[in-house]
Amino acid sequence: MNRCLIKTSVMYRRIFSGPIRLGVRQPTYSPCFISDSQWAHDVIEACALSKPSDGRRVVIFHVNPGCSVVIESLLQLCDHDQIAWEPRKLYTKYLMSLAQIYKRKFVYCRRSFVRDKEMNILHDVLPNDRTIDDAAVHAKIVGNIPEMYNLIPKLVVILSRSSDLRLCHFGIVEPILIVTGFDYRLLTEAEYFWQNSNYGKTAVYELLLRTELLKIVPLPAFSYTRHVLKSTHFDYDRENLYIVRLSLRKDLDSICSDGDVVGMMNFLATISKVRKHRLIPAMEYWCPDIGITLLELGISMMDRISDIPLNLWPGIYRAVKASSNFCSSPLYIILQRM
Repeated sequence: MNRCLIKTSVMYRRIFSGPIRLGVRQPTYSPCFISDSQWAHDVIEACALSKPSDGRRVVIFHVNPGCSVVIESLLQLCDHDQIAWEPRKLYTKYLMSLAQIYKRKFVYCRRSFVRDKEMNILHDVLPNDRTIDDAAVHAKIVGNIPEMYNLIPKLVVILSRSSDLRLCHFGIVEPILIVTGFDYRLLTEAEYFWQNSNYGKTAVYELLLRTELLKIVPLPAFSYTRHVLKSTHFDYDRENLYIVRLSLRKDLDSICSDGDVVGMMNFLATISKVRKHRLIPAMEYWCPDIGITLLELGISMMDRISDIPLNLWPGIYRAVKASSNFCSSPLYIILQRM
């Protein structure tokens, strides 16, 4: 099958003309946590981490906390239960020593929050014996930079209650993330990055999430590596890190139903990996005979996937799912396997 190259002023792009090969982007791991005690108290105040929750039991989840003084500060300021997910061996002794000192008030899991599907460590704090009403629990998830790229999709699933994880049954789930200035731009300027970069999850950020800025903290307050300030051709703030709170869009029903959040995310993840391809040929390969429907939606044969505004993708997803060929299409198989 012929393949042709079109030369542009920036790079060479291959026009879609055959099977699509999906790549996997690997997460980056590098320590980054608050090491300054005064700034730790300021962040705790800005995020209301130590405050009660209208009669609900507060449990604070720390994702990749390292030796963050936030944990110790909270242990001194309040009686909230705390759980740390930290797979890096460098911090094992420190976190184990805290767990031994504070017993059930603080527990430590050596596995990753992103990959710990069963989350059995919850039982060390909240016994699963029906003596505790999960709806009366307020979970505050404090996430650090290293796994943010993989963490956010899991947070979307948890916030939308689209999983059997016990965490999904809690009364309130409140994600609070520490991100770079560049990551903050990805979260808040998703439409721009969707059309001008290769950052795949910007579609999820725009269509499913809302980002609230809580505090900007200078880099000297953190322990971090140079990789945190990765080189990029986009300008961004290299002097500070950003504390943000995530929530689902209030009009999420206009995007997809509660039971189809995972399907929508899988669809967005699939198309994000081949955004330089033309949409209609790509979708015809994945779901035969969908091309006419896409033309009726105003999409031309020359439109690339990255050319399609993000607000059109929910309609495209619904049209694809409504297609008579969807359940027997390659796309259906791809989405089921994700």
